[in-house]
Amino acid sequence: MRKLILAASLLAIAAPVAAQPRHDPRDDRYDARDAELRRSIPSAYEIDRIGAMLARVTDALMDVDVGPVADAIDPYGPRGRRETLGDLASRDDPYARERMHDEIRATTRGLGAATREVTIVTPIIRRSIEDSARRIDEALRDGRYRRGRYDDYRYDGR
Repeated sequence: MRKLILAASLLAIAAPVAAQPRHDPRDDRYDARDAELRRSIPSAYEIDRIGAMLARVTDALMDVDVGPVADAIDPYGPRGRRETLGDLASRDDPYARERMHDEIRATTRGLGAATREVTIVTPIIRRSIEDSARRIDEALRDGRYRRGRYDDYRYDGR
């Protein structure tokens, strides 16, 4: 019984090591291309900077004075109104500006996570596409030289 417990313990310890992904030699020739792709994808820091810039742009847009536009649309209404897009947005929702900032932050976090995933998945997708192309090519090559029972079928238009 002790031997069985010892063997089970050793298998439990070795299981994570056995579950590690195996090195695929096809990846060696693409390491430079994959590294170039990883460099071209913005880092999480760059995405956070873009999100902060987008928040500032949103604030600037929310402070645009649309009072003269309202005066032009409604010539019989009060003149000389000073209203911004932020004022109009916060009429129905007093937290409109904060909600937009929260959505920008959430979007940049999601985009940062997506870019990390893309860099991880790129070699796997590339390998899958190459494998599919190879298998399709083999199937087409094999199919050209075999005559099947459907080769004699003729379509007469009916």
